[in-house]
Amino acid sequence: MKNYKLGLFAALALIFSLESCIEHEVIPAPVPMVELSCHFLGTVNGTVLELTENVSGYTGKSTKNLNILPAPAVSSAAYNFEMSSTTTMNFVKVVLGSVLWDASVSISPDLAAFNSFHAANTTPSYSSAGTSGFEVSYRDGNGVTWTSKQNSVNAQNATFTGILQESDTIGDYSKFTCNFNCYVYHQDAGTLLWDSLYIENGILKGWFQR
Repeated sequence: MKNYKLGLFAALALIFSLESCIEHEVIPAPVPMVELSCHFLGTVNGTVLELTENVSGYTGKSTKNLNILPAPAVSSAAYNFEMSSTTTMNFVKVVLGSVLWDASVSISPDLAAFNSFHAANTTPSYSSAGTSGFEVSYRDGNGVTWTSKQNSVNAQNATFTGILQESDTIGDYSKFTCNFNCYVYHQDAGTLLWDSLYIENGILKGWFQR
């Protein structure tokens, strides 16, 4: 019996020593990522247009236009979001600007300025290139781009709702739904004449990235 106990003890000791030599895999905790999604629905020149993420190659993308000036002049940043496809010509793009900041302090507006700007600009006026407000562009199936005008004689409006700021390891985002009605314009390069299309009940869900 004594020998049996000694043998059992030795076997257990061997098992424990073998287990202690095994390197256990360390699985890192999941990194939280902001869920970004996009969608557009509207009536363009009397025809319903719907752009759906991951259908026909459509995805969303956010960029920004920086106009950096040396101090003491202030710099400005305008934010873009577009839904476009690698296989289809139609796209919709909106621009909202501008956040003003001191470029000698940071290379772009900080998170507090980014959040304050979007929270304060829920019903922006229309502006050329979005330098001081809102602009929308639409590209048709023939590759012709039509753009809203700051000085349009036609009624136009834009409203941002559902604004939600979220951040992850990649960046900071202002998620939104934008509702707008406006005419968009295109000038013929040959005749120099202007033509227009009406976008009615446009609803664009997307995000701006700081």
